[in-house]
Amino acid sequence: MKNVVKFSLVLLLLIVVSCKKEKTIDDELKEAAASMNKLTPQILNDGIRLDSVSTEPNKVFKYNYTLTDDVKENVTPEQIETFKKEAKEGALQAVKTSADLQEFRDNDVVLKYSYYDKNGKLTADFNVTPAEYKAK
Repeated sequence: MKNVVKFSLVLLLLIVVSCKKEKTIDDELKEAAASMNKLTPQILNDGIRLDSVSTEPNKVFKYNYTLTDDVKENVTPEQIETFKKEAKEGALQAVKTSADLQEFRDNDVVLKYSYYDKNGKLTADFNVTPAEYKAK
């Protein structure tokens, strides 16, 4: 009987330890970011470069871009808002339809997008949330 109790305690301890070692979504996002960062910087189209990706706690994946032809001070607030609206619409459509982002959709990942001018000044940013990309 004493051995059964010891064996049960050891088994319980092994189960608890193995459960804690399972990867969390945040861990998987960190691995994905590390893999993607090996391919950056990457020119996406005229004037936009993906510089890096990063993660934040609570299932947040962040894209960091540079607008290589722009200086924030030379762009009007209206132009920034138009760019932001169009960029968010494009990002939302990509998140909704891309097979590559299925894991993000399945795990309710928030995607953050930050755009900096060629001098490193934040020019536009926005988030795409699960409520937005799961809306019909």
